Amino acid sequence: MLEQKLEHISCYLCGKDTYETIITSHSTTSTPFKTSVKDRDEVFKLVKCKSCGLHYINPRPIKQQIGYYYSEDYYAHNPLKKKKPKERNRFVEKWMDFKKNVRALILINFYNYPYKQEKDRKSLSAYKKIILLFFYITYRSRLDIIPFSGEGKILDIGCGNGRYLLTLKKQGWQTYGIEQSPKSSKYARDVLHLEVNTGDLLDSKYQAEFFDVITMWHSLEHLYEPILTLKEAKRILKDDGLLIIAVPNVDSFAAKVFKKYWYQLEIPIHLIAFTPDSITRMLDAAGFKAKKIYYDRRNSPLKQSLLNLKDGKYRLLSRLSRFKVLIRMFNFILAMLGYCEIIVIHVQKKTSCDV
Repeated sequence: MLEQKLEHISCYLCGKDTYETIITSHSTTSTPFKTSVKDRDEVFKLVKCKSCGLHYINPRPIKQQIGYYYSEDYYAHNPLKKKKPKERNRFVEKWMDFKKNVRALILINFYNYPYKQEKDRKSLSAYKKIILLFFYITYRSRLDIIPFSGEGKILDIGCGNGRYLLTLKKQGWQTYGIEQSPKSSKYARDVLHLEVNTGDLLDSKYQAEFFDVITMWHSLEHLYEPILTLKEAKRILKDDGLLIIAVPNVDSFAAKVFKKYWYQLEIPIHLIAFTPDSITRMLDAAGFKAKKIYYDRRNSPLKQSLLNLKDGKYRLLSRLSRFKVLIRMFNFILAMLGYCEIIVIHVQKKTSCDV
């Protein structure tokens, strides 16, 4: 059995070493230290800095061993699978096609994406424009669409198997990726034919002001050097470029209610747990200013958190996971109140006027 090694650290944000323990939990994934998810003997602590309020794992696994805590079926590391077509009734099929067409029109009319088909060039009538505007206003916080900038260069940090990059490439972007998993990055290069580096951004040595957009979808919380990584992202981002980050919200309703059963806790691979305030202050320390903050309510992990209760004394509550419509409605309300589980933040470099 591999010997587990942990290291005590100071706060990532303020450097202080005074904290209180918030949650004590076993690892949530199978590892070489204990191959069964149940009856695991290694224990980790999520602590909160008494000085600045940042939540982080302390002590944490050493960097050389963190890969062992990712389960073999970790979603971002698996090869893409062709989905079997589901049998849907005629109404559902038409609704799915309608949503797909609306999204395509929003890309073209509101985000400057190029026309893919000649029929898309047809000018819309006034009433269709009004309908499209309604959908745009209603769903824009759920679309994760990046404004198109011609032959723009985009970097996805923690790109996993390259699925997101592949979509961007098809939309006309010049795509680049960084992924620490050798298996996933090799798949992205060899199978999807994407330009993906294996390793860390700090070792990638891109030229200054090279990228129009940098994305970090659920990767910042995994990093051992988050502020240094953000500073490097600032160096390689164009002055008018955009950095988009998504992280779990430890200040969310689900985090407060489910505690160690919270699906997004993911101890110990999530080394840091952010609140809207702490992510904003970390970005500020790295030289960025927030442009827009919203809460992603599309794919709520609330259902998974409920399922985490099924083996414990709260197993009756896990049955609520069956009520998908109610969960979506509840998540919509949480997003409006700022207590949703996923924070998405768009930031830009600070200028001399912001300092």
